Order: sequence, then C-alpha cells, then structure tokens
Amino acid sequence: MDSCDQPDIISNLPDVLLVLIISCLSFKECVQTCALSKRWRSVYLETRNVSFKETDFLSPSVDANPIRNALGRIVFVDYVRRWVIRIHDQPIDTFGISISYPETYIDLIESLIAFAVRKKVKNLVLDFSNPAWRTFHDVTLDELVVEIPQSVYELATLESLKVGACKKFDPSKLSNLGKLNTISFGWMELTDPKPLLKTSRVKSLTINDCGELYFDTIKGNMREVAVKNCDFFPNCTFNLPSVDILKYSGDLLPFEFDNMNTIISEVEFDFRVLDNNNDESNDSNTAEGGMLCHLLNNLLDYGGRSAKTLTVCPFLLKMIPRSEHPHVLHPMETKHLVLKSELHPREFNGIRLLLMNCPNLETLTIDLLPPSPIATASSYADIDPETYWMQNISYECQRETLKAVAVKNFFGGSKELHIVKFFIRGCERLERVELYMPFDLDKGRKRLAYAKSEMLQRSSNRVQVVVHNS
Repeated sequence: MDSCDQPDIISNLPDVLLVLIISCLSFKECVQTCALSKRWRSVYLETRNVSFKETDFLSPSVDANPIRNALGRIVFVDYVRRWVIRIHDQPIDTFGISISYPETYIDLIESLIAFAVRKKVKNLVLDFSNPAWRTFHDVTLDELVVEIPQSVYELATLESLKVGACKKFDPSKLSNLGKLNTISFGWMELTDPKPLLKTSRVKSLTINDCGELYFDTIKGNMREVAVKNCDFFPNCTFNLPSVDILKYSGDLLPFEFDNMNTIISEVEFDFRVLDNNNDESNDSNTAEGGMLCHLLNNLLDYGGRSAKTLTVCPFLLKMIPRSEHPHVLHPMETKHLVLKSELHPREFNGIRLLLMNCPNLETLTIDLLPPSPIATASSYADIDPETYWMQNISYECQRETLKAVAVKNFFGGSKELHIVKFFIRGCERLERVELYMPFDLDKGRKRLAYAKSEMLQRSSNRVQVVVHNS
C-alpha cells in the first residue's frame, strides 16, 4: 500500500487525546501542528501549556534589522492578544511570557499576568531579560520596569516560578505558597531568599546573572541548586544537606560548604569567565590554583563526601597544577569525570592530576570546546602535545576501574587521537570508547572522523570503538 493511502492514526484519535499529546510538546511545536490539517487548527488552541517567547517568533535576521524588528514585535504582540481572547474556559497548566524591552507593553504584560492568575496556573514564567545582555553589569535599573503584582505572590496553585528582569522583586513574599517547589531568578537585584529557602518544600533553585547579592548563605533542603554569574559580597556558604545536583559558574570566590549531602549525584564547576590565554606571568595563578584545590577538598570534605559525577572547566584544569602545593588535592570518590576541555597543553597536567585523584573512576567524558581541537597547538612549558600522551604513565583508575571513555565533538584531530590512544593503551579494564561527532559536521570531516575511529578500533582487539553522529 502506498504510504499516502495509509490512514493517519494520530489524527483519527479523539480530541481529548490529541490535546494531551500536544500539551507534551513545546509551545512552538504545538503552534506548528496547526499546519497539519483544518482539524488541528482548532485542537492546538486547547493546549494546556502556553508560552509566548519573543525569540520563537523573531528570527535573528529580523532582530538585526531595527525596522523589521519593530514590525515583528507588533505582529508578535498582536498574536498574543488574539490567542488570549480565543481562550475561554479550558484550563491552563503552564503560562509564560518572555519579551525584551517590556516598557512599551506594560499594559499587555499586566493583563497577561492577571490572565495567568485567573487560570490558576501551576507553572509561570515571567521573563523580561534582553538577549543582548551578557552579564548583570549590562543591565541598568531603568530597564527593570515590570513589577510582580501581589496576586502572583498569593497564587496558591503555583508549583514552578521563573522570574527574570523584574524590579523590586521580593522572594520572601513567596514563603506562604505551599505547593511551590521549583524557583528560578535572573537578571535583577535579589533580596535575601532565606525566608523562602528555609521551607522544606523548595526542591530546585536557580539563580542566573543576579547582581549585588548581599546575603552570604544559600541554605535549605533543595535537591538541585544552580548558580550562574552572580555577584556575591564578599563570599558565600552553601548549607545544603539534601542537595543532589550542584552547579556553579562564575567568579572564583572563597566558598565554604557546611552540612552538605554525603553523596552528591552531580557537581559542576565552570570558571570560564576568568579564562584567558595571556596569564603566563600572572602571579595570581598560584593563589587561584590553591583556591581551586581547596574548593574541591572542602566540598568533598577531604574524602568524607563524594560527587558521583564531577564536571570541570578548562580554567580549573589549567590552574590546579599551578597551585603552590598541587599535591594537596585529596583523592575523590568520583565515578564519572567530565572534562570540558580545549585539549590545550596547558590543561594536560591538570587532567593528569584529576586522574591521579580519582582512583575509583569508571567513566571519563571529554567534552571538547572551541577552538577546534583539530587545530595544531604549540608547546607550552616543555609540554609537546604530540608526545605528552605517549609517556608510559598510568594511574590506579586506569589499572583497576576505568571502563568507558567518551569524547564529545569528535573531529578526528591529532590531539583527540593522542589522548584516546593513551587510554586505550593504558587502561587494563577499558571496554568501550564512544566518539560523538558534531551534528553539523560536513561530509568531508565526517569521513575523516570515521577513518580515524576505524584506526583506533584496529589498535585494540579488546576495546569497542563506537561512533555516534550526534
């Protein structure tokens, strides 16, 4: 039977099931279903998850042209108004509005917030940040014009709330919301969230690009905590006895960890905002290396706590060997180590230092970052990238526990091949090597990557080399 003659099984489902299906899609994907048939044009309006994101409606080319951008915003706002008018009695679980330069549309935004409150939504996104902002220092207080009304602070049905670029926001006013368990704040000044976080119901906290945080403790029973590019004065103590996922990116501060969970599933540190390639004679490197060693030792309580998965950045790899006493780094119980790396020679000693201190490592992931790893790097401090990984040195994890190595953004360049060969050659229990090519790799480079993977496979009979076209 020709495929065009086969019945459309999904379209033959009753409306109630179709609504459940489209409610599992992103709002952008949901809107796209209206092109399928006349029937879908009415069904897609009944989705329970509504998210009006300016960036979903305006392409980058439109955004770059001021006139086209202004016209595009008018069309976007008109679309939002017409959609809301058409929604009557159907329930809404998730509602979001994300638009930059909101001062032009304050009346509309206030009406949309009131609409969400009337619908008693469970998940609410109010994001008025500007995609052009890179850090909170790009934000002026005059640009924060939307104020969260009291009705949101009293919305008892809320389970998840994301607030971005609002003025006079007070998280303590959310303390009485008994169902609220996921909160996210970004691009604004933030008062002390202790009254909110001391309640046991908040399980996930995200703070992105918030400035002038004068509170010095993040304390609570959250299971997941993520802090990105925030200004703490002068430091911050984490008191998280239940945390399972901890992610931090930003400046290197004298962090302290008090009463932390004994076993943390995932820890990630990203200090790339500090990274530059011109620090050869920078005297602060020794101090930064020492702080990073102390950070790892302190978080993992000198062996008393463990992170099952530890993700680190190039800056950490470069700096920890430059500590005055790099060997003060204590052994860790980490099972999965993720190295976000450029595979620059400056990172090599740091990679080895972590291998030395992860004696129970089972999986190693190398997540390659730009610049392209196939580019040739010059030697650094007598470290030759062509010969460094040929040294006959192995660590306890290579001899006893390491079973899998994964390389993301694999091109088949010489630096990648050298380090993969190092593990194939030196890991006695290694079972597989997973190579993930970039999804947008051109055909010529794909052929090269496949050829290099086949070469790696021929070098070992006991290790399986698998290539993924991600």
